[in-house]
Amino acid sequence: MKTNEASSLYAKPVIEFVTVAAEFCKLMESAATIGVSNFAKQTSILLSMLYLKVQFISAEDDSDGYNEEYVTEDDYNHIRSTVASLLGANDEYLTTAVDDFKYSDQPILHTISEDLADLYQVMRNLLEVFRNGYEDAVQKALFDLLEQYRYYWGRVLLNAQLALHLVVTQDEPVD
Repeated sequence: MKTNEASSLYAKPVIEFVTVAAEFCKLMESAATIGVSNFAKQTSILLSMLYLKVQFISAEDDSDGYNEEYVTEDDYNHIRSTVASLLGANDEYLTTAVDDFKYSDQPILHTISEDLADLYQVMRNLLEVFRNGYEDAVQKALFDLLEQYRYYWGRVLLNAQLALHLVVTQDEPVD
């Protein structure tokens, strides 16, 4: 890898995104210790920042390899169940902004906890590749992140953001 390519892996926009991703993961991992209102507000802010920061990242796929998945099924289920338990009845929402809607004439029931667990999985996997520090792996992880954003997690983030907006702006406190 050329020196200028390697330095772009650690450019300011990438570092800023990774920093926000780390804060998001930390929040998901500590969800059980936070009240619903505080959790919803902090998560909403971090989701907005992730969506903004990803816009400034660019990456080329110059690698034939792949990165392993670090988040296990148990990790995923722990985050999902912790967030579901915290949000309670506020976890579920109806949406038409999912692929399954094309097979239905009714909105689809979805959960914030599943959305956040999906996002956690993407972000935690990226963080682990960065932690290992292999430049080829980081390049591939950034490219994969942008591809996944384009086709999947961007929509997941926006769905969760909309659902969390309703929790954050409720007339009655949810704690």
